[in-house]
Amino acid sequence: MFQVVLLMFEELNLQNIDTALMLFKKYQEFYQVQNIDEEKNRQHLQMIMDNEEVGKLFLLRDKDIYFGFATIYYSFSSIVAEKIAILNDLYVLEDHRQNGFGRQLMEHCFDYLKTCGIGIVRWSTRQDNINAQKLYDNYTNGTKWLMYSYKIP
Repeated sequence: MFQVVLLMFEELNLQNIDTALMLFKKYQEFYQVQNIDEEKNRQHLQMIMDNEEVGKLFLLRDKDIYFGFATIYYSFSSIVAEKIAILNDLYVLEDHRQNGFGRQLMEHCFDYLKTCGIGIVRWSTRQDNINAQKLYDNYTNGTKWLMYSYKIP
C-alpha cells in the first residue's frame, strides 16, 4: 500500500515548544547525556525562540506527527571573514530513519541559510555515528580539522 507523506517544516514557536522539548530530550538520550535537565532545555529553546540572531530550530512533521528537528546556530569565520552557520543538531526519531528525512531537514536548513546570505555551514558528529556519516558524505568529505570540546570546571 502506498502511504502519502505530507512533510511540513516549522520554526520553533510557542505552539510546538513542548514537542520540541520531547525531541530534544530524545536527541540527548541518543548521545547518552547524563542528568538531562528539562527546565534547562526549556530555557535554552526559549532563548533560541526569543533571539533570532542566535539561530533557528526547525521541526519536521507529517500531519500531526513530529519526528525530527535541526538546529542551526550562527558563528563567524576569520578564515573567510564572514558569518557562517553551525548545523549543531540533526535528529530524526529512530522509527523514521532511513527514509531521507535527515537529508530533507538539511536541505531545508541550507535553503533557509541561502535566504540569509550565509554560504558556509559546518557540522560534526561522533565517530561511531556511521548512519549520519553516510548522509553527510553525500555533501562533502570530512575535514582535516579536529574538533575539541572542553567542559570548564
